[in-house]
Amino acid sequence: MIPKLNRIDLESPRTQAELRTWVDELHKQFGQTEEGKRAVRLNEGDFVKKFTEEIWPLALFADAFYNGRTDVLFKPVILNQSFDATIVERATLRILQYLQITQSFDGYQKYLRMLHLNQYGHAPLTGPEITRDRATGRAGEILSEAVAHEQLLKHTFRQIQDAVNRKSLMRYEANTSLIIEFEDTHIHSDADSEALNQFAHLQLPRVAVNFTALYLVSDRQCLAFGYTNATAAQK
Repeated sequence: MIPKLNRIDLESPRTQAELRTWVDELHKQFGQTEEGKRAVRLNEGDFVKKFTEEIWPLALFADAFYNGRTDVLFKPVILNQSFDATIVERATLRILQYLQITQSFDGYQKYLRMLHLNQYGHAPLTGPEITRDRATGRAGEILSEAVAHEQLLKHTFRQIQDAVNRKSLMRYEANTSLIIEFEDTHIHSDADSEALNQFAHLQLPRVAVNFTALYLVSDRQCLAFGYTNATAAQK
């Protein structure tokens, strides 16, 4: 049994606190059964992918940058368009900001990692790419490998920049911001966080010219960084 997600509930506007309570309750429900755990890991079921890849990062963003605010609401949008969610003024429901949401990590490799976790009880963070047998549908088992920490950090930074590059090729509504969820597994210290911040500050806004602002958020450590783009803001 897995939680039933529907469009009306998913698109309901919520304050930051309401959004956090709602996503935590859904996450708890998914975790109560093996079927639910599999669904959320492998994005199986109606709107599960929308929940894990857009609404969960939206909640991380709201927690980091709008914590305690009750004057704005966060509204996910299901239909295919140039934005995944909006921030609206609670009193008037006027749209204040459009949000495009993505991940820096390889979606298919993440899927195979979760499949690997289901099959073997562990999900390797390093090592060769996981492959899947087309005939059986099973992932081949691999083990994590020792990799220099500096190399892992550079890989994390490169994934983030690649995500910005991909999203910057498209056109968006005026006043659209980009939210990127990134994996923080290799961010081990304040120095690592500052290195990421400096990299993002120097390299990303000049690439993300179609966005008013760029935000980086992570799940495990709840890291969050925000950068404005003066060029986009002037358009």
